Amino acid sequence: MKNMSCKLIVSATLFFSFLALGPPAHAENSSQNEIIVVYKNKDGKETVLDSDAEVEQQYKHLPAVALKADQKTVKAFKQDPDILYVENNVTFTAADNTDLKILSEDADTSDNFEQWNLEPIQVKQAWEEGLTGKNVKIAVIDSGISPHDDLSIAGGFSAVSYTSSYKDDNGHGTHVAGIIGAKHNGYGIDGIAPEAQIYAVKALDQNGSGDLQGLLQGIDWSIANRMDIVNMSLGTTSDSQILHDAVDKAYEQGVLLVAASGNDGNGKPVNYPAAYSSVIAVSATNENNQLASFSTTGDEVEFSAPGTNITSTYLNQFYATGSGTSQATPHAAAMFALLKQRDPAETNVQLRASMQKNIVDLGTTGRDQQFGYGFIQYKAKATDSAYAAAEQAVKKAEKTKTQTDINKARELVSQLPNSDAKTALQKRLDKIQSYRNVKDAKDKVVKAEKYKTQQTVDTAQAAINKLPNGTDKKNLQKRLDQVKRYIASKQAKEKVAKAEKSKKKSDVDSAKSAVSKLPAGSEKTSLQKRLTKVKSTNLKTAQQSVAAAEKKSTNANATKAQSAVNQLQSGKDKTSLQKRLDKVKKKVAAAEAKKVETAKAKVKKAEKDKTKQAKTSAQSAVNQLQASNEKTKLQKRLPSNRKSNQKACKTCILSLTGFFTSLKTLGTTFFPFIAQAFPTIAIQP
Repeated sequence: MKNMSCKLIVSATLFFSFLALGPPAHAENSSQNEIIVVYKNKDGKETVLDSDAEVEQQYKHLPAVALKADQKTVKAFKQDPDILYVENNVTFTAADNTDLKILSEDADTSDNFEQWNLEPIQVKQAWEEGLTGKNVKIAVIDSGISPHDDLSIAGGFSAVSYTSSYKDDNGHGTHVAGIIGAKHNGYGIDGIAPEAQIYAVKALDQNGSGDLQGLLQGIDWSIANRMDIVNMSLGTTSDSQILHDAVDKAYEQGVLLVAASGNDGNGKPVNYPAAYSSVIAVSATNENNQLASFSTTGDEVEFSAPGTNITSTYLNQFYATGSGTSQATPHAAAMFALLKQRDPAETNVQLRASMQKNIVDLGTTGRDQQFGYGFIQYKAKATDSAYAAAEQAVKKAEKTKTQTDINKARELVSQLPNSDAKTALQKRLDKIQSYRNVKDAKDKVVKAEKYKTQQTVDTAQAAINKLPNGTDKKNLQKRLDQVKRYIASKQAKEKVAKAEKSKKKSDVDSAKSAVSKLPAGSEKTSLQKRLTKVKSTNLKTAQQSVAAAEKKSTNANATKAQSAVNQLQSGKDKTSLQKRLDKVKKKVAAAEAKKVETAKAKVKKAEKDKTKQAKTSAQSAVNQLQASNEKTKLQKRLPSNRKSNQKACKTCILSLTGFFTSLKTLGTTFFPFIAQAFPTIAIQP
């Protein structure tokens, strides 16, 4: 087929918008209003049917009747206790995002159109597993479905007043149907679930308009004909109680409902019926796996799917391209059909959970307002195997309750894609971990009670801190606090004893700190008294030492007194004694300075006189000095005087040596026996 850029005035996406509740514009010229009455019971239904109102539609599975009635009758219905409520049969119109763009006018073509949207959802993996949506019934509530060589239509129903045919005269429904189930016949496009049984439920007319009555008929028909899935690529910004009740009823009957979130843009409220909890809301993504600019977002969004530049079937054997959450929704509906074929026994609730395992998480981790749980993406059976393995590991952990098995199970669960199923497994693990944490804490408290060491107490405290607030934590903390008090008492006693023995300030301070941590009681009071006694003893010692230093102002006495004062606690007594001692230190320093001057003078005199008396006097003066640089300098000056003395001594020794040598010679000559008695005499200098 040749491509062409011709546009048709058709809907690309159908999101209908309720008009204000109330009679249509033409009601001004008529006394009849189109209404839908919802009754409580059989009496309520009979009241409606027996009234003068013109009945237009009775629903098989909904407790409602659509009819025309005047204002008086409407008022009577609203006041009847057997009737729940009355709603106007409001009209709605399509809120287009873009017009569908026809790609070819040639019906006999073998061309295959590019479909970028199939690759990111990994649907080919499902096809390889033989999944095609076979035996799954899908109702497309839309503008109908037009006959097309690339489509198989299993049947349908018309809910519009002007025709009993479900043939599409707008194009939107046919486009949606092709995305779901176009044949794999070698030309045109490939549908996601080509063997699904697609039913055309026509609730929109040739202009893309419809009413609430027709939509309710479509839902009622889907319940009656046991549809597995209902695709609603339409929406409204106005809430409707009867519509809400209708989708809830269908969901209760096992129907899986999928609807478009809306084309109002990010930040705008999700449209109805997608916003209802019983309906799966789908947002749209673009070719870059980003949120489509037109896509409505919100907490109700459950999944996202491709929704821009989607090629599908169209009227008169044509193909067309369009964008919108209307196009995203059938992607999700078709994927559900594949999952339903794979697990036929799964309910609509279970299928909803299964889809959460067939996604890739986009945007914020976990469920978010833009992509819901994530972008739909088929996962091979291996993923289910991974879930089964994780679940088995969790079961084992629940049985053994060992930390090793808990850690192994948590590792397997962490590898699963985000979903409610994963969350459920994590909650089960958290419960086991909670049990494990309590047991560990109990074991460690028992150990602390047995050994009563700081290490075992710290370990037990860390284990207790992990526990949530509750009875277990409270009771274990009480037991551990008793151990802490025992250790604190023991440490305080030991430190007080040490302070009593050493009387050092550091030991007193350490003991004081330990005692302060004890709870009020006789034990604490007793230890404080003992510390007070130590402090009193230290004060008395300091007072005596300072008095002795004042009496005899020597450096030794001042040093001793300072040491005693240093042991005192800060206070008036210590300050007073320090002031007195400082005066003594000044006196000692002055005396020392005087001694230094005297020693300098004597050393200088010794250097000058070089007499023994001067040297001895200088040495004595230096010896009396305190150790200091000055004393060292003066001491170094004294050895130079000693060298002169050594020289003189050496001369004297040499003279004595000569004398004894002469004496020996003389003795040898005259007294031989002397030489024998003194064979050698040598005096070393």
